[in-house]
Amino acid sequence: MPPNPYQSLVSLLSNAVEAYTTAFFITDFKNRTLRLAAVQSLSRHILQDRPLPLEEGGIISQVQKVGQVVHMNKIQESSPSITTTLPLYREGESHIKGLFAMPLAQGAGVLYVDTKYQWGFSDKNMKLIHEMAIVLENLLAREASHEEQKDSARILGFCSRVKRPPAEPFDMEEYSTQFLEECAQLLDVEYAFLALRDPDDDLYQLFAATLNSPRSLANQNFLIKHGLLGHAFQTGKVLHIARLNPHASEHFLFSPSEGLPHHGTLWAIPADLASGHQIVLAFLSRDSKKWNSAQQEAILQTLHFYQLLLDRLFLEEECRHLKHSDPLTGLPNPAVFERRLDQLLEVALQHSLPLTFALVQFNPWPMLLTGATPKQIRRLQKDLAEGLKAALMPEASVGQLAENRFGIIFPGLTAQQVKNHLSQLAQFGEDFFSSRLKGIRIRPQLAWVSFPHDGTGSDDLWPLAYHRLYAASRSKMHEMNI
Repeated sequence: MPPNPYQSLVSLLSNAVEAYTTAFFITDFKNRTLRLAAVQSLSRHILQDRPLPLEEGGIISQVQKVGQVVHMNKIQESSPSITTTLPLYREGESHIKGLFAMPLAQGAGVLYVDTKYQWGFSDKNMKLIHEMAIVLENLLAREASHEEQKDSARILGFCSRVKRPPAEPFDMEEYSTQFLEECAQLLDVEYAFLALRDPDDDLYQLFAATLNSPRSLANQNFLIKHGLLGHAFQTGKVLHIARLNPHASEHFLFSPSEGLPHHGTLWAIPADLASGHQIVLAFLSRDSKKWNSAQQEAILQTLHFYQLLLDRLFLEEECRHLKHSDPLTGLPNPAVFERRLDQLLEVALQHSLPLTFALVQFNPWPMLLTGATPKQIRRLQKDLAEGLKAALMPEASVGQLAENRFGIIFPGLTAQQVKNHLSQLAQFGEDFFSSRLKGIRIRPQLAWVSFPHDGTGSDDLWPLAYHRLYAASRSKMHEMNI
């Protein structure tokens, strides 16, 4: 443990002015206390290890708050309220004849000197006290500058670590947890959370949290109308509660049964992503906390970096989705479906397994334009794709081949085995449009081919499937006299 830089100066001053007690206090603004940094006293009642609360520090607190010197040349020989006026002593102290207390460095410290030997202090002693106060003030300023430099170095190290681009490929959830752990350490809080909300959704979820967070919160959806984080999502404004009230029913983050402390400080910062998602970065401490502007600015800067990183991942995911899926329905697009069919045909060939490939087309599709708006048609397309996918057996694969055409693969099954299922799909198509459209009749046409009965490769199966679909369409048109 490094030596106390103030003790020798306080001892020197105490001996020079023949003081009863000489004490130097440093103000802890964050915890609102006066810490006894150095003391020399003949008292056996001095409280060296207990900080003085600023609200209960008697004369010493008043000197710190008001910023003025208190010099009392004559004090009553006995003071029954000594623990109130000078709470650095315990009960039983008396016969203090004079005292001097002086604020240092704009309230950053207080120098206190008292005596039992004479009424007050001589001019020579007062000069010594003022000279020593200047030395202590300079030393205090140097210590404060040193602490500020250490704090700046800590913040720079934090920013450097957090804003360093992660190595590719990387796990976003794992990176997010590390990001939160770093933020929590910088702010000296117990918990940190990242909540994520999809665009236009009334729910949000906990995307990442510090490792000590309750596991019950993971993989849950929370309503934005509940909890303090939900409030931050709703308002889009920073939420700072210096001291949560454990008795207030609304002072919970996610849900009333979340298992988190509700008596410390909460800082929740909402942010919008370019993808339309929203996030809330939240910090929770067990005790009341205050952070300086440099710490807060560091958090906001790294949050902006995190936003850019998350936006990039959402953009990459969207590009992958568009590359492999129909942008409206989300089903595999024609190129992906074609590759999937080739892969399954290869497996079927290697293992001598059957496979059935079907086409489902809804006609006459242009008739929709006569009774529905483009927006309504897009909604119908999306609902149709979702319904068709839900109606399929689990082993089937479906793809979007055109606005009104779908491809379906039944691996390991013959045409005879899926015939009833295809009939059910046709009935689904009939019911889907009849329940949604009035005066317009859209009907499904189906065609299917099987491996190896109808061909041994995609070059054989694709043309034959379309030939049969065309024939089925012509037959339906003939039935309808079109």
